[in-house]
Amino acid sequence: MTVERIGVSLEGPLLTDFDRFVAKEGYGSRSEALRNLIREALTRRRFAAGGHVVGTITIVYRHEVGMVTHRLLHRQHEFLRFIRATAHTHLDEETCLEVLIVDGDARRIAQLATRLKTLKGVLSAETVIGSTVAR
Repeated sequence: MTVERIGVSLEGPLLTDFDRFVAKEGYGSRSEALRNLIREALTRRRFAAGGHVVGTITIVYRHEVGMVTHRLLHRQHEFLRFIRATAHTHLDEETCLEVLIVDGDARRIAQLATRLKTLKGVLSAETVIGSTVAR
C-alpha cells in the first residue's frame, strides 16, 4: 500500500498535548498516532452510519437464569449471517462468558447486541467494533 504525505497545522498547546499523548501511548511517531486516531474516528462514523464493520460482542451471563442459554442461542440464530465464530467458557459454577466474532452491517450487529444484552440472566454485554480497510 502506498503512503501519501500530508501536512497538518496545529496550535502550540494542541501539539504539546498531542506529543504527550504519543509518548504516553507508546506510539513510534506522530504519524502512527494520527493514522490510528483517524482509523478509530472513521470506524465510529461507519458504525453510526450503518457501514460494514467487524468486531466482537462479549457476554457474561448466569446460565441457570430463565433459560438464558437457550434464548441466547435462538437470538444468535436470527443473525447467523453476521456471526463468524463464537467462543464459550465457564467462569465458575454459575457464570459463563461468550464471545461472538461479528462481521457485517453495523446496524444489524447493533441490533444483535441489543437483543442479547436485554435477556434476563445476562450480567453484561459489550460490543467492540473495528473496521477493515475501507470497502
